[in-house]
Amino acid sequence: MNRSRLKDKPDSVEDVWQKAFNSMCLALDKYGPDKVLHLLVANSHNDTICRDLLTRFPTVVALGEFLSTLPVIKVNKRTLKRLEKSRCLL
Repeated sequence: MNRSRLKDKPDSVEDVWQKAFNSMCLALDKYGPDKVLHLLVANSHNDTICRDLLTRFPTVVALGEFLSTLPVIKVNKRTLKRLEKSRCLL
């Protein structure tokens, strides 16, 4: 029974932060910045993770709006491999 309880615990603080950040980004895509901001503000006085996400919220929204203006370029597999070999892509 103790082993099953240990499996449910996250690996580290960074793992918890990464899951929360990913969830916030998914919620931004699904519900929009207004509702996510309202949820973060409403819960930030009780929850430290919401408080930390609230400090990152403006940067994430601004970056998302900036990236949405960039054009999407389609490439074939050969060009993609060439770009990866030349380390133009991470």
